[in-house]
Amino acid sequence: MVLHITRESEGPSKIKDGTYHYSLTDYPKVREWEWNGILAFISYEKAQGQALEIICEDRELLALVNKAVNELDGTEYIPPIKEAIEEFVYHATDVNAAQKILTCGKLLSATRAYGKTGEKLARERREKGWEDPADFYEYVMFGWGTHLVGDYVVLSEDFPCEEDFLKGNFDAGVRFYIRYQDLIKHKGHTFDGYHPIKVKEEVILAEYLFACIVPEQFKEQLEHCVPQELAAKVHYLSQRGLGLQAWNDKVVEYVSRL
Repeated sequence: MVLHITRESEGPSKIKDGTYHYSLTDYPKVREWEWNGILAFISYEKAQGQALEIICEDRELLALVNKAVNELDGTEYIPPIKEAIEEFVYHATDVNAAQKILTCGKLLSATRAYGKTGEKLARERREKGWEDPADFYEYVMFGWGTHLVGDYVVLSEDFPCEEDFLKGNFDAGVRFYIRYQDLIKHKGHTFDGYHPIKVKEEVILAEYLFACIVPEQFKEQLEHCVPQELAAKVHYLSQRGLGLQAWNDKVVEYVSRL
């Protein structure tokens, strides 16, 4: 993959057309947590056997990153540093996937959940505008607990019109919250410099789940799927009429009070 180190003014960090556009908040200066993410990305890509190309307009920074490429071999363990860590991460799904997750009691990687290869899933998702590489689908992927990206992924399957989006006339995702400090104890976890953390193949909810937040309109569909051992951790919140940011704020505040 290509790593393109760029300015935050050029847009948020994203993967597009086989390139990871990594935005720095004060380009060409690199904050400690940003440098840590670059190292994690390089090590992860090397562990996957991927060739790396670095693009950066600043010559000094380019030389520094290329030096790291030459020194890292893919065996390094490079977690986020304290400055970048939140208390929680979450995995978001649509209601149909949530039904299956609660029934089996596990978060599953897409390859496990759908019985398809990473390559096939990557091709299918590109039609929805997501360009994650094939290896990502072998993992359960998590976002930081305060971020919106999980719902954007869910909504990408059938994104509402602008009016409905602003007025809250859409179905937000079901969120599975886990404490970051608990998840790093999972033997299958890894860091790729893109996600806060991800886990190979599966996460057993009884062992890791902190809270499952369900938009209230899905209560009837999901409550019969919840195992008794998880019942106290599943919470139903009203979402209708809330824009995505307002919904996110409501969920974040609710989880912080549990």
